[in-house]
Amino acid sequence: MVRAEETQESCRTKTRNFLTIFSLGFSLLTLAMGVNCSSIQSHYAHVEKALAQGDLRAADALVEKHKDEYGKKNQVLYAMDRGMLLHLSGQYQESTIFFEDAERMISDLYTRRIGSESAALLINENVLPYEGASFEKVLIHVIMALNYAYQGLFDDALVEARKIDHTLNVLSDQSTDTYSYTQDAFARYLTGLLFEFRGELDDAFIAYRLAYEAFQLHRDVYGTSIPFFLGEDLLRLSVALNRDEEFKKYQQDFPNAKWQSVSERQELGELVVISFHGRAPKKTGKFIDVPFSMQALRMVLAARDLKSSKNGRLAQNILHGLTGNVFSVVLPNLEPQLSEVEYAEISLIDGGGKTKIVRTVLMEDVTEISKRHLQDRLAKESSRAVARAAMKFALTKAVEREVTQVTGSKALQQLGVFVATLSSSISDQVDTRSWRTLPDEIQVARVRVQPGMYELHIRHVGKSGKVLDAEAFSFVEIARGELKILSHRTVL
Repeated sequence: MVRAEETQESCRTKTRNFLTIFSLGFSLLTLAMGVNCSSIQSHYAHVEKALAQGDLRAADALVEKHKDEYGKKNQVLYAMDRGMLLHLSGQYQESTIFFEDAERMISDLYTRRIGSESAALLINENVLPYEGASFEKVLIHVIMALNYAYQGLFDDALVEARKIDHTLNVLSDQSTDTYSYTQDAFARYLTGLLFEFRGELDDAFIAYRLAYEAFQLHRDVYGTSIPFFLGEDLLRLSVALNRDEEFKKYQQDFPNAKWQSVSERQELGELVVISFHGRAPKKTGKFIDVPFSMQALRMVLAARDLKSSKNGRLAQNILHGLTGNVFSVVLPNLEPQLSEVEYAEISLIDGGGKTKIVRTVLMEDVTEISKRHLQDRLAKESSRAVARAAMKFALTKAVEREVTQVTGSKALQQLGVFVATLSSSISDQVDTRSWRTLPDEIQVARVRVQPGMYELHIRHVGKSGKVLDAEAFSFVEIARGELKILSHRTVL
């Protein structure tokens, strides 16, 4: 009698184990399908079309319209997209409000990251709230600083400049890789520009010096050249601050630099044009299927041609689920959307018809920074993907074992293996989230002129030297000793 009760209890225990594992398989499948269907990428094509037409407010309205598609886990991304598009459309106060929301949410997410990362290990990165890549977090403060500068709120702009400095210093302290993103040359340069305009020459000189070091690093890692006007800035301030040794060094580093003293520049006005070119790269995923039997290998080879068909990956997953021995790993990939623009030509025409022309120079290669950031994360994400797939593969085998012990049914065994394997195969969806309203490149032009009213024209010149488009702006007034900063965006 005791043995019969023990046998019944053992059977009930096995049944509970089976149902638990089987339910987990269904849960993974359901969650995977939910994650896969919660894409927030579809509206970006319409946003980019509006940007190409120069309708910045329409682009922002599209993001606002699709707010619900972002979901709770992507509120930072929504705030960054809104903030960027509002900035480009000249709604600086509204833009700042969204960036402040993004900054607050990022800070809150940082404190809750450890607990949610365990869930990502079991499923995928999409279950984690998006908090932005390191360079995206810095660019939030860059755009906020520009928002304040455009409104003439330079004290507030300097607050953002100090936040940039703090964020980059933290990244540098945390990094163990010489070439990982720890410095941002454009961000450093912008802080120097703002400090100098406010007369804080010591801070400005330090910022320019850090920008020089960052540009040297960016030249090696991203291929970004050192802008010629940075040498002029370093020479001018090293003289103003009586830094004789630094002055001699920068004379050697920039032998062709032509610079004016601080007092001479105060008699002029200055226009800085920040030109955003092209579109940020898109994140995609690359699946790798690892078979664990000859039957599975034949299935993987037979299903290769399905990739090019509509819903091809889903069809592959179903076939892989039938074998029960396919180990699926998905890794992130980056699809560049490179700008056609080589540089922008800025023309200032004064009241007498005299024209001064300058060209923009590359300050920030967003695509190259994104590629390096992904490369830095690839080893970590690969190990996490392999760990997830291994755990799900173990689940498949557990289902197979429990079904056999409890039911002895070959059909139920195959059904259980199919559900668990299918959930394993499709639940590992790559995280394709990124700040897509950023440009491919950020270029800058600086021009010093006599105080007065100027007609402003911008032409975008392609890689072949051909003018891609031209645009005339309303008159710009530049006062004595004034620093006027303007933004311009093209998706070419």
